[in-house]
Amino acid sequence: MKKILLISAAAALLLTGCGSERKAEKPMVIREDMDCTMKATIDSRSYTAKLRRGGADIWECEFTEPECISGLKLTTSGEICRMEFMGLEHTAPMESLPEYCMVPLITKSLDAMISGDGVNCISKEGIITERGTVNGLKFTGKVSGGEVTDLDIQGYLSAEFT
Repeated sequence: MKKILLISAAAALLLTGCGSERKAEKPMVIREDMDCTMKATIDSRSYTAKLRRGGADIWECEFTEPECISGLKLTTSGEICRMEFMGLEHTAPMESLPEYCMVPLITKSLDAMISGDGVNCISKEGIITERGTVNGLKFTGKVSGGEVTDLDIQGYLSAEFT
């Protein structure tokens, strides 16, 4: 009788030990035509921008806040980044940008989530969380209804998408 109780208790612990968390079979399908407002925080500074995806590796990010950079537009296409601000334009190779530059970190993470490349998924209480690595930094993104809602890059940078 004691063996049956012990086995039952052990089985109950094993079944409830992980809660409602489980590993998903594959990453969730995410809309490829992202067009949203992004609110990002890096180094305790907040930024708001309109973020649009034109295809794999093609992104446009136009800042609206803070006021000092409102109107700054960054467009990345493969290995090129084009910057426009107050009538000035500059094009630079992506490799010349700092490794931990905010916009490329966010867009590379989003591209990884959209493609499912190198991303692991878990589902907990109806929320899909995708995890991966970009430029050596771990990221975690939350997905709802086929759209990314939140992104955290190793506590260094966070973003919400609406």
